[in-house]
Amino acid sequence: MRSTRARALAASAIFGMVGGSLAMTGTAQAAVMLSGSLVDVAGNYVEGQVTVLGPDGQFVTTQAVTGGSFDIPVEDGTYKLEFDPASSEFASEYYRDKADLATADVVTVAGAAQTLPAWTIDRRPNVLGVVRTADGRPVPGAYVAVYDAATGTQVASDYANRDGSFRVGTQAASVKVRFSGYDPRTDDLLAAEWFNDKATLETADAVTPTAAGADLGVVSLGAGGSISGTVTTEAGAPIYRAYVCADLGYCDWTNASGQYLIEGVQTGTSEVSFTDPIGEYVGEYWDNVPLSSTTVDPTPVTVAPGQAVSGINAALAVKPATTPNGTDLSGTVRDEIGGAGVGYRVQVLTTPADPRDASVVAETYSNRVGAYHFDGLDRVGGETEFKVRVVGEAGREDGEFARRTIWAGDKLDYATSTTITAAPRTLDFLQPVAGGISGAVTSEAGGVPESPYASFRDVDGDLAGYGELEADGTYESRDVWAGDYTVSFGAYNHVTEWWKDATFDEATKVTVRPGQMATGISAALSKDVKALERPQVEGDAWVGKTLRVDKGRWNTEGGSKFTYEWLAGSTVVATGDSLKVTKAMLGKKLTARVTNDAGFAQGQAVTATTPKIGYKPKLKVKVTAKRIAMTLKAKPLKAKKVKASVVVYEVKGEKADGELKLKKIGKGVVKKGTGVATLKKALGKGKHQLVFRIKGKGKVGSGDLVEKVKIKR
Repeated sequence: MRSTRARALAASAIFGMVGGSLAMTGTAQAAVMLSGSLVDVAGNYVEGQVTVLGPDGQFVTTQAVTGGSFDIPVEDGTYKLEFDPASSEFASEYYRDKADLATADVVTVAGAAQTLPAWTIDRRPNVLGVVRTADGRPVPGAYVAVYDAATGTQVASDYANRDGSFRVGTQAASVKVRFSGYDPRTDDLLAAEWFNDKATLETADAVTPTAAGADLGVVSLGAGGSISGTVTTEAGAPIYRAYVCADLGYCDWTNASGQYLIEGVQTGTSEVSFTDPIGEYVGEYWDNVPLSSTTVDPTPVTVAPGQAVSGINAALAVKPATTPNGTDLSGTVRDEIGGAGVGYRVQVLTTPADPRDASVVAETYSNRVGAYHFDGLDRVGGETEFKVRVVGEAGREDGEFARRTIWAGDKLDYATSTTITAAPRTLDFLQPVAGGISGAVTSEAGGVPESPYASFRDVDGDLAGYGELEADGTYESRDVWAGDYTVSFGAYNHVTEWWKDATFDEATKVTVRPGQMATGISAALSKDVKALERPQVEGDAWVGKTLRVDKGRWNTEGGSKFTYEWLAGSTVVATGDSLKVTKAMLGKKLTARVTNDAGFAQGQAVTATTPKIGYKPKLKVKVTAKRIAMTLKAKPLKAKKVKASVVVYEVKGEKADGELKLKKIGKGVVKKGTGVATLKKALGKGKHQLVFRIKGKGKVGSGDLVEKVKIKR
């Protein structure tokens, strides 16, 4: 029988698929909706794909099922349905609970939409359990591979859920199960194993899958094994930058002491090889087996789960010296902090009209004193000019800094680099060296937050890199090029912030220098959304005027949704970021409440209370000596109802934020619309700008009124 996908592809060549439904040519009836739901035996929704077939199995249409329900438009007719599950734990079947097309129930559509009874999808026989680290933490995404115990072939697989749980279905009568994954904190490879704590397929315990699920319990994965040793010359001198590989693990370069450490080595036996890409020493397998040997097998290295195997050493012979056939190009590679560039790739590229077509025509490694040479460039067909670069690398060992790719002429890219010819010449390179940034990301609530990060942006705002986070929340990066950066910190369900405790606009810059670490660049993140500067009501609380809300400044704003409420006491009287003050509000005092919905959490902040709502005061003044006569009106109030206290200020300039600088010079009282303010000191001759801070009584509004006066002497 052809698969659903094959039928779908065949049908799409005849008809047209539009939005998951069939678009037929010619006259068509109005489609009606065929609906239903897919559940397991416990009533939980099942996801996958429902395919509608004609009674003879011809493809009609198909629809992906999310949320466990489907609504498929079809024309009048008779149909059969096939379900393909999204998860291996469920079996494919035909409607309703049938094993094949021949026995499938026929669904008849005749002019009216219909909803089918719930379709229960059976689970395949399966195995289930939970994958955790040795210290009990879940291993999300752990890979669970199921093998037929009789044949040894893989028959099913799946990935563990976020909590480490898994369920894998299979039709095999007896299976063996293998587990692998990465430590969620360190991202280090864990030691793979077979059920139950076995190293190989042959020794693994067989399990019989059941419909309810054969429970394997908790599978604990320990740290991967490791292989370490030292590579020297036959005379015993350490060899720097030899390359050591384990065929059941990874590879590592030797450090300046000739030492290497291959981590994440899987359980079992590995062949370990030692090579010298620089080309000064002859490679071999452990233990003293030539790489080219066809008669002697390499000596295996056996690694148990979590085992650290040491002493896998090698002493390499010096390669016979060769005489270059002339030298077209030679020089040295050094870095900007004074070190020799050992084992860096030096590449010669062509110079086509379009730089994107440039290709590498020769490559070598700088040797262990930083020198390199090329011969035969004059024999590169059709090429007389070249570009040359030294390829940079990330920090080679713990504590080392990255080196940047550098081009001839100490340029940073192909376009600006110097062009050379094949004539014999010397070309030296000075590699830029990165600096670093380190610190820690913690939570104000205590401990290390989930999924923390530290990212760096350059002066243009472009992302320049991330810190590598450890399980304890500390991080460092040693591949940040010299310059100034802003550092942001974040974590799941925490507020993003910039160093130091600032928003992006106010972030303190971190200066990075070649070969140096900027340390202590840390943050304690908050789970709370909060205002760093309190919201404010802008405008005067006068009848007929409009008040507005300045939302203030918050610890998170990007992507937030802000909403506003106006309150009289604790009662919400209006919403929105502005409010028209009406006569009905006379005598009330208002506050505005701002809500910042950041998605993962929300916070609120309330403005200061406005003065009591009143009618707008209008002031006339007359200055004489040390007194200011005031006439105050507030329509529609009669004069006898106009009362207020007044504080007088003189404007002495502006602050940096644009606010007026005020100096208090006097005060007074208004009764029945008139009053006198007494000044501490007589105003000098000339023009003065005065602010009268009115605090109205009764129905008189409050606020600041500005008057300009001129004193004549």
